[in-house]
Amino acid sequence: MYCFRPFRNSDPPRIAHLWSCQPPQRGLAQPVTASVLDIGLFSKHYFDPEGFIVATDGDQFVGFAHAGFGPDEAGDGLDTSMGTTYMVMVREDLWTSDLPDQLLAKSETYLRERGARVLYGGGINPLNGFYLGLYGGSELPGVLLSDSIRRTLFARNQYRERGRVVVMQRDLIRFRPTVSREQRRVARDVNFETVYAPITKTWWNTSVYGSLERIKFFLRRRRQDKIVASAMFWDVEPLATSWGLRVAGLYDLWVDDEYRRQGYGTYLLSEAFKELHKRGISLIESQTMLTNATALEFYRNLGFAPIDHGLVYRREARTM
Repeated sequence: MYCFRPFRNSDPPRIAHLWSCQPPQRGLAQPVTASVLDIGLFSKHYFDPEGFIVATDGDQFVGFAHAGFGPDEAGDGLDTSMGTTYMVMVREDLWTSDLPDQLLAKSETYLRERGARVLYGGGINPLNGFYLGLYGGSELPGVLLSDSIRRTLFARNQYRERGRVVVMQRDLIRFRPTVSREQRRVARDVNFETVYAPITKTWWNTSVYGSLERIKFFLRRRRQDKIVASAMFWDVEPLATSWGLRVAGLYDLWVDDEYRRQGYGTYLLSEAFKELHKRGISLIESQTMLTNATALEFYRNLGFAPIDHGLVYRREARTM
């Protein structure tokens, strides 16, 4: 008979042990420690112990489910009308039992009681407040297609795929920038500039990204002193350590509407890749929705290749 209770401050070492004993998979950071989990989970301003449901069997710690929310429209507080079960994890020999389903049901109850009308499975922007660097990759992709145990759990509990994320990577060791008349024209038109640890604009972005090692590259037109494109990267840690590589995650690419499809985005990323490679980065990861054909073509032209997919799982909240 399992017992369920909220998170306690003494739990992190046992959570880290449970995590480290999970079946190996590319999208789950291994190994982790209590201090790593504290940075990625428990130290967040919006962490609610009631939403972290722990399962025990006697004196044995056997699993947990973590429920949470995302930001309001202004990014200055929580919006509890929409919530997600960020993570479900149980002892390896219990994945075939009913414990994962019980934990998911407890998570759903927590979310509904706090006003959630729509329930998601896994972290996906803007429901991305936890697990960045611990699961997924450059961003939270929902539930990875390669993550068969959690994918099966959500699917059998009436969660349905509402979108799909393409997870792509680009090897920098073999990267060579595009040489063309267009790229030479762009190079004459702009300055390539760098900002370390750029300022975040909202409380939510500060909470999610503020503790990460981040770098921003941008293009400034020389004649107008106008920024026309920018890209944000972060060190994908500790997940990249599991892969044995130094990886930079591209999570925010912007090109001014007036300058799109004119080579500015390609030039920006080409220069960024050269700079990152000098700093020891050997791999770039980015994610975009499968329906975004323009972005997929852009990344393909830069040599990105898909290595996984993320499933955006959603179910309508049941009425009480």
